[in-house]
Amino acid sequence: MSFSDDTQELERSLRRTGDLMQSLLQGLQARRTSWISARPRTLAPSPELEQLTQRVAAEESLRVDLIARIRTAMPAPLGHEHAQLHLNVTRIAAALPPAAARSLREIADHVQTLAKAVRTEVTLGQRLVRFAQAASPAAALGAMQKKSTVPGYDRMARLAHAGHAAGALVDGKV
Repeated sequence: MSFSDDTQELERSLRRTGDLMQSLLQGLQARRTSWISARPRTLAPSPELEQLTQRVAAEESLRVDLIARIRTAMPAPLGHEHAQLHLNVTRIAAALPPAAARSLREIADHVQTLAKAVRTEVTLGQRLVRFAQAASPAAALGAMQKKSTVPGYDRMARLAHAGHAAGALVDGKV
C-alpha cells in the first residue's frame, strides 16, 4: 500500500474508533446512572461494554501496524533507522495535502476528546462502586465488628472485649 492509502486507512480506523468510543461512553454513562439503585455485590461486568473495549483494542492493534508502515514511508531521521522515528498525527498530517491533513487532525482530536471522556467515566464509575461498597450495610457491620475489639461496655453495662485491664472500671457483677 502507498503512503496515502495507509493514511486514509489510518483515518478510517480513527473514525471507527471514534464510533466505538462514543458507544462505549454512552454505555458507561447509562451504567453509571443505573448504579444509583444497584447493590455493590450484584454489579457484574457488562458483556456489551466488554465487547466494545475488545473492538477498540483490535482497532488499536490495527493502527499500530498502520503506523509501522507509515513510519517506513516517512524519511528516516539523519543517522538513525526508521524505527526510531517518533510519529504522531501532527507529523503525519504535515506530510499530507492540506485537506487530508485537516480531516486527519479533526478526527484525531475528536477521538482524543472521546478517550478523555471515557477515562473520566471509568474513573468516576470505579469511585462510585468503591463508595457503594464502603457505604453498604455489610461494610458498616464489618466496621462495627472491627471496632468491637476495643475494650468497652455492652448495652447492659457489662465489660465487653476486655483484652487488657485498661478501662475496666465496672465488670457488671454485684
